[in-house]
Amino acid sequence: MSDDPIKRAWQSSVEIGGALPLDEVRKGADKFYRFVKWRNRIEYFACAAVIVIFGYYLVTFEHVLHKLGSVLVILAAIYAPWQLHRRASAVAPEMAGTMPISAFMRAQLVRQRDALKSIFVWYILPFAPGFALMIAGNGLDPKIEAAGPPIWVRWLALAMMFAVIGGIWWLNQLGARRLQKRIDEIDALTGGMG
Repeated sequence: MSDDPIKRAWQSSVEIGGALPLDEVRKGADKFYRFVKWRNRIEYFACAAVIVIFGYYLVTFEHVLHKLGSVLVILAAIYAPWQLHRRASAVAPEMAGTMPISAFMRAQLVRQRDALKSIFVWYILPFAPGFALMIAGNGLDPKIEAAGPPIWVRWLALAMMFAVIGGIWWLNQLGARRLQKRIDEIDALTGGMG
């Protein structure tokens, strides 16, 4: 037991109130595992679709900046799921071994939270150079320039792209905060001994 009287009082209150039954913790761990597994599959599929679409652009677009931008987007669509797998792959609760399920669940929540908090660096930012070159190529290609929409439509499209990127970042930060609440709940139940 801890020498800290506040921590001892908190731990005894948890003991009096009763910790979550092991079955509930196990069900929560199983549900979280399935959620992460499906989320990652959707992301892998989305990146595969990006590779196909920008592979088509690579072959069909004529301007060198479009081609180079397509290559960079394809590389980002390979890098991002690799990072997703490395940072936030689903780990089955059976992998806990002899570790208490609450400690295992906390570790998985921390891992997912950290991945979401840093998503801008490893998931969003890698796509920026390719998209920037694609946009630059639109302005420098005389065919697209002549047939393309007015400049205000292009600026609006660029603003919408930044809004989508900002929305993706914000949603992931919101998810990280929700995971932190769950981590705090586990810490409260275990007396911070996760």
